[in-house]
Amino acid sequence: MLVAACAAIGVTASAATATTPGATLVLPQETHQLDALYEDALREGGKVVLWSGGDAPDQMDGFKATFERRFPGVQLDVLVDLSKFHDIRIDQELAAGRLTPDVAMLQTTFDFDKWKKAGVLMNYKPVGFAQQKAGYADPDGAFVTAWNYAFVPTYARSLRLYQRPQRLADFDRRPLKGRLVLPWPHDDDAVLYVFDKIEKAFGTGYLQALAAQRPRFYRGTAVPSRLVGRSPSLLGNLTGYPLFAKGPSRHLISTTEPFIVWNQRAAIFKAAQRPAGAKLLMSYLGSAEFQSTYNGWRARGDVGEAPGLPPLESLNNVDVHDFTRWMSDRANVARLREHMADIFGPVTGESPLRDPHLIRVLGLTPDRIVAPPAPSTPPY
Repeated sequence: MLVAACAAIGVTASAATATTPGATLVLPQETHQLDALYEDALREGGKVVLWSGGDAPDQMDGFKATFERRFPGVQLDVLVDLSKFHDIRIDQELAAGRLTPDVAMLQTTFDFDKWKKAGVLMNYKPVGFAQQKAGYADPDGAFVTAWNYAFVPTYARSLRLYQRPQRLADFDRRPLKGRLVLPWPHDDDAVLYVFDKIEKAFGTGYLQALAAQRPRFYRGTAVPSRLVGRSPSLLGNLTGYPLFAKGPSRHLISTTEPFIVWNQRAAIFKAAQRPAGAKLLMSYLGSAEFQSTYNGWRARGDVGEAPGLPPLESLNNVDVHDFTRWMSDRANVARLREHMADIFGPVTGESPLRDPHLIRVLGLTPDRIVAPPAPSTPPY
């Protein structure tokens, strides 16, 4: 069974309970804590540097604007790049004794376990730590979950009701067959996880049939998600985003078939140059004030979910911690990359954060290309 969802979010209310959907929840005790941390950050110099995993330069623009509006005088410098590149550079900087980011927020969950073991993370329990869902935070405070990300199937809104896909098998049937736009399955580990789960559920033949459709492949998930529904030849994507604003595509949330929701972990480094700013950032991320307005699956258990999203705990086909376990077996991940390359061919193209064509597809200008070149060291 697949549930279609499309809802408005970000509705505010003057009075709200912790489970009021769409309401901003402001808890006075947390506000006092944030105020004190804000003063500390201003005294420190009013800046914090975040390295955030993502595949489009503008993916953190909204959060940056919200944070700086909430805390005037505190500058949030954000560098968005692929998590598999960020972690390599962080390891190199740690080894060299100099570190640029104060906070890392990445998809590569195994890095945080590795960094904790190495003793390079600050044990800090930010605002909202006690309300993090089970398994979302390190017991010692070495890391927390900022929020959950998800990839779900999407299709063109222009499809007539009888044409709309109800299950993954429909993406290999007309009218979607031959009109798919996808990220390379073996370029991003979260996408690779989805294709691994699809293969386990439906067999290698399903993936071979997808490859035979000759989908339009791009590096990164942002461009395929943007393109669905914008052309009669681009009607579906297996790893798009849950979409709430009315646009050219719609999303499907399955109650029986595989998709992915994962913890985007965040941590402060002991070597952070701006620890006060880092603590403010982490506490704002964990606060009910922020979490109750986040329009995806949330890290706190007391603020409900965004309107249109079922509680994760109600979905038997999704285990938010499974990706973390899967990611930790790097030998298996490497084997799966090779396996998918055999089916779909080698990944081609430049990093989605440095490719001028992909930047233009996203409606951005070349000056948004700020991510450094890919590291010479191969990803883990």
